[in-house]
Amino acid sequence: MTQPTLIKVTVLAAVAAGLGGLGFTELRGHHALTPIPVAAPLHHSRVPAARPRHTAAAPTPASTLPAPLRQALTGHGVVVAVLYAPGVPGDAAAVEAAREGARNAHVGFAKLNVRDEAVAKALALKLPGSSDPSVLVVTRPGTIVTLLAGYADRAIVVQAARDAA
Repeated sequence: MTQPTLIKVTVLAAVAAGLGGLGFTELRGHHALTPIPVAAPLHHSRVPAARPRHTAAAPTPASTLPAPLRQALTGHGVVVAVLYAPGVPGDAAAVEAAREGARNAHVGFAKLNVRDEAVAKALALKLPGSSDPSVLVVTRPGTIVTLLAGYADRAIVVQAARDAA
């Protein structure tokens, strides 16, 4: 063989060997070429400390309100208050319906006995001409948003309280 032919054969054999090696790797699959997964580095970021919220203080209940209503408004933003007179037929049922309605609406509740002089005086100033039974939905500081004169069942009280909240 001549020198140029020998070089050609050698180059051809090298190319064939390289292609053969590549083909062998392909037959085995890509496992040999698959990179090994490396966990991403963890970056610890600083979380700023929680700042205290500066919310406006809830308004205090009006001092002109009857004591039971004022006390209920201290703990709740919305209160269902029922006007009743002990011993009057139907008033006990009105009180119970209002209590259940307040509980189901998750608002405060207050009973206002109109036979108590201090309660009656405060109600006369706030609601002249009101009668028992009646249901009031009151928001802090003492705003009456709903007046339901007469008997109001639990569902009506729940809806009125939820509307106010």
